[in-house]
Amino acid sequence: MKKFIITVDTEGDNLWNWKLDQPITINNAKFIPRFQELCENYGFYPVYLTNLEMSQSKEFQKYIGRKAQEGKCEIGMHLHAWNTPPIVEKKQKYGGLPYITEYSEQIIYEKHQYLKTKIEKYLDVSPKTYRAGRWATNKELFRVLDSLGFIADCSVTPGISWENCSGATVAGGNNYRSFLNKAYCLTDNMVEIPLTSKRIHCPYGKTVKSIVKNMLIGIDGNLRPATSSLELMMRLTTKIESEENDYLEFMLHSSELMPGGSPYFRTENDIEEMYKEMEAYFKWIVEKAYEGIMLKDYARLVLAEERCK
Repeated sequence: MKKFIITVDTEGDNLWNWKLDQPITINNAKFIPRFQELCENYGFYPVYLTNLEMSQSKEFQKYIGRKAQEGKCEIGMHLHAWNTPPIVEKKQKYGGLPYITEYSEQIIYEKHQYLKTKIEKYLDVSPKTYRAGRWATNKELFRVLDSLGFIADCSVTPGISWENCSGATVAGGNNYRSFLNKAYCLTDNMVEIPLTSKRIHCPYGKTVKSIVKNMLIGIDGNLRPATSSLELMMRLTTKIESEENDYLEFMLHSSELMPGGSPYFRTENDIEEMYKEMEAYFKWIVEKAYEGIMLKDYARLVLAEERCK
């Protein structure tokens, strides 16, 4: 049976508008239970890729900690390089928040060891799965993750480039345009499980101009309700299925579950519309014979097939 993975970048409120000298609020923790219950209704197991501030939320600790112990979700790790100790100041050249890949391998290790220890302390679980802040990867990061016992990364976005998103000392991020929607080995003990994303050419849009543009030039599609409509997620799913992939990976940010927690869903009505689209998509996925699976369990299936030997 085909597998359906749900990943949640679990972090503070509206970090799109956050500045380095501002405190980070974590009010979105109280909006997570509704999403967890929706997933449970469809037999899905959300993977809460947890960053530093959310690991310290008592509300998150109590609710998701219990759900993880019950086997109804997974707690993974999501690291933001700019505010995870040790703090190493980066001289601003391009004006963006720093990518983890802008640091030395030793600092990368120390930051990941620090956050992993905090998650173990506050949530009583040793995370095995990971996503980098701002989708940044390199070989040094993968070596660090492997050494710390992680078995899966999900930072790759096939068909999508982040080269126009500036860092602190680099002009842009990773270009994943040529990557495929397939799990593959990073080391003997760790796999990459990319987000389901792809540049697709299809008659999609609200105007004739946008429809023609998306047919000729294409549009970046991903399984993320903040940036893809229900129609686009369904079109992308059909395209990925034609390539004979055996999993789909859906994602959102925990802050997108809260009105005003992101630039995408500002009002309660926005949230309700998102839930309608998510539920319609989940129902469609179940009808297509997908079954929910945790990221770590899918990684173990890949490793058991000895693709990495």
